[in-house]
Amino acid sequence: MASIYRRTKGGRYCITYQVRPGVRKTVRGCKDRAATEALARKLEADAMLRREGVIDTKADQYAKAEVKPLMVKDAEGNVTGGHLAQFYASLLAKGTTKKHAQLVRTRAATVIDLCNARRLSGLTPSVVQTAIGLLRDNEGLSLQTCNHYLRAIKQFSRWLWRDGRTRDDALVHLAGYNVKLDRRHDRRALTDEELARLIQAAERGPKVRGMFGPNRAMLYQLAVGTGFRAGELASLTPESFDLDAEPPTVTIEAAYSKHRRQDEQPIRRDLADLLKPWLKGRKRGQLVFKMPDKPVKLIQADLRAAREAWLNEAASEKERKARDKTSFLKYRDRANCVADFHALRHTYISRLIQSGVNVKVAQELARHSTPTLTLGRYAHIGLVDETRALDALPSIEMPDPKREAVRATGTDDAVADPKGRRPARSAFAARRLPGTPKLAITCQDGELGNASGGRSVSRARVATYQDLPLPDSGAPGVTRTPDLRFRKPPLYPAELRAQGF
Repeated sequence: MASIYRRTKGGRYCITYQVRPGVRKTVRGCKDRAATEALARKLEADAMLRREGVIDTKADQYAKAEVKPLMVKDAEGNVTGGHLAQFYASLLAKGTTKKHAQLVRTRAATVIDLCNARRLSGLTPSVVQTAIGLLRDNEGLSLQTCNHYLRAIKQFSRWLWRDGRTRDDALVHLAGYNVKLDRRHDRRALTDEELARLIQAAERGPKVRGMFGPNRAMLYQLAVGTGFRAGELASLTPESFDLDAEPPTVTIEAAYSKHRRQDEQPIRRDLADLLKPWLKGRKRGQLVFKMPDKPVKLIQADLRAAREAWLNEAASEKERKARDKTSFLKYRDRANCVADFHALRHTYISRLIQSGVNVKVAQELARHSTPTLTLGRYAHIGLVDETRALDALPSIEMPDPKREAVRATGTDDAVADPKGRRPARSAFAARRLPGTPKLAITCQDGELGNASGGRSVSRARVATYQDLPLPDSGAPGVTRTPDLRFRKPPLYPAELRAQGF
């Protein structure tokens, strides 16, 4: 039976009851003893029903989770407690980088604030969808960025369900926006000339955001030679390079890879030869690149320097103005595509496709899950590549009217001479079928020749029999050309058969 007592005079009563054999629990009641006794009887009854299996223990879990706040913030606005703080701790525990975990937590907290939700029951699909719409309309965020916020809050909701804090994933059916309707940050691939001038400008340029020029030039060359992302390049140490292997490789540890796996990427031998003297003398475990938080600032500064140097090479002011109208070495071109740091990865994959490699090989080097991502988003093909592909197509040969006219008479092997000379003998016309006699032809003087006195087809050029009537037709002036392409000989007049034809 439960025990009811009061620790201080005039204070609230306390209840101690048995949860299960050997385990007792103490909870606070109220100042009225009768009400506290009623509560004690309810607690004892519920404990008995749980022991008997009548009340599901998961229902208690859901009830406790509902009472707990979604997040607790301190005076500076940092999340310090609640479900969201535990979600952040679980992200770190499973190996997510601290930077990414903080980004997900911040986005989820923003959506929760817009929903004005305090408990788990406040995260309903309609309320969350309205909050994402506010980000799009009031904050002016792109559809792609709105999808990032939606993905963060859905990840939080899925964790609540998997951790046994909610009965189901309430946001599982929410769909993201179609990002094709609002593209603001499409990337482009740099041309070979742009890439060469960018590297040259970086190597000769001053210190930018804590990085010297030669280090930035090597960073660009390694990015376009491996296709590594900015975070992967920032994690490289001297032990990541195996430049004496065949082929030389650069390895990304699983903790810094996007797919959480160790990636060993082959590189060209000439790039390995550049890296050897550059890595010489660096300490083990030391990061080879001290990259800033926003590497896009690096490439923007070097693009401006490279473009200014290219404009200064103009021979005249007119040529400079003409160059200034082009998008060469601009951060954002006329198609509204940008050349940020991630564009170097686009350049790497585009150069692979332009070199004619197999699609599967390009997918593996890009470390993509599907070839659709490799070809659809990262491979940029220009007019020059399209023209080169068209030039490789076979030409369409138009039919020759003269040849078609000869084909209709059965002598398509003979080619007419435009000057009126005798046509050249074809290989087929000069061949006599086995078991057939040599054919007589019409001579130039109009006399009929035979195998002994005239010229045969095997030694003479092709000619036709003219003004000979067809058998039994009696129609004068009808000509017939012997068809030498078939084994069955055609019918000819009796005069020809009498001469052995």
